Amino acid sequence: MSRSFWGICYKCRKRAAGIGVLFFALSMMISLVGCSNTADDDELVILYGEEETEEVAGDLPVEFADVVKTESISVRYRAAVTVDLAFDVERVKIDSVLVTNGEEVKRGQLLISLVSNTDIEAERENILYQIERLELQKARTLDQKEYDITLARFNIAVNEKLGGDEKKEAEEDAIKEIDKKYYYTLQDFDDKIAIQYLKLEYLEKSNVDHNIYAPMDGIVEYLREGLEGTTTVIGKTVITLKDPDDMYFFASDPLAMTYLEDKDSVMITLNGSSGIQYEAVPEPAEDGSSLKFILIGDGASASVAEGTNGYILVELGRRDNVLSVPKAAVHRAGEQIYVYVVDEDGYRRYREVVIGLEGDERTEIISGLEAGERVAVNF
Repeated sequence: MSRSFWGICYKCRKRAAGIGVLFFALSMMISLVGCSNTADDDELVILYGEEETEEVAGDLPVEFADVVKTESISVRYRAAVTVDLAFDVERVKIDSVLVTNGEEVKRGQLLISLVSNTDIEAERENILYQIERLELQKARTLDQKEYDITLARFNIAVNEKLGGDEKKEAEEDAIKEIDKKYYYTLQDFDDKIAIQYLKLEYLEKSNVDHNIYAPMDGIVEYLREGLEGTTTVIGKTVITLKDPDDMYFFASDPLAMTYLEDKDSVMITLNGSSGIQYEAVPEPAEDGSSLKFILIGDGASASVAEGTNGYILVELGRRDNVLSVPKAAVHRAGEQIYVYVVDEDGYRRYREVVIGLEGDERTEIISGLEAGERVAVNF
């Protein structure tokens, strides 16, 4: 009876230890002596490489059945609309937080207030006074300049020593000297007035109401802790509102867009709910990258708690009434795919197969097996 180097007689149930050449050879001799000389070659299972030691729980027939592959897509019940609110001013002290997490609010309601600056109005009045005073001084200076020009023209006109052309030239020179005399004074007034207007503009911007108000009716979903007494940071979310009347199941898994977007309806199974299901219609969400599911039928009036998780089973592939085996009967070794066929005497025989669709519970067999044969299955 021929055997490979690692061949073992299953009828005797002897196993080679493989530790040390002498010990292994002794084990092989014992195995050969114990085997029946009348055993046929087809009663042996020849395994290549080390022998598998896992126990076989049983065997099942190769038969025609449906092979279905599904994928579970997670969904979560939440608000469709949320609004993040942040301050638009930097380093202003926060006075009071007027709401709590989970509180219902109304549109326009004051949520967070800043410390008010009672000196702003007084400073504004002072700036306006300075502008008015500077403009009055400038006007007086312009009046003085015009008076000097008028006086210079009169003196030149009554000067009998000057001829007509000489008077005209003298008048032009006099006006140039007066312009030069008042230029820097008037320029200084203009600069001072411009500075005061800049101060006024900055003050009016800082006097804008930077408190946070509710932009809609809703519920406080998030409120940053420890705000009172700290200073503002531009753009950092301090409070989030949600609309409790606009709640749906949402799925962000890319498979949802691929397999569910065009469905008329789907069934949502709640996690840990003993199979409670709701029928829902899928619809693209506002963000364009996820789906929301609108409950219909009995689910439309159901009270589902926010944060409830569920799943939708998506059928990715299906083969009806094809030759197949239980998924647990199929094994892999590198690129080889094989099963153990169990003969009528109970011996396992290695056999390579070609498979098709690998379903959730069964695997399609393209070739290598026939209906009615039995395969070893590890349950």
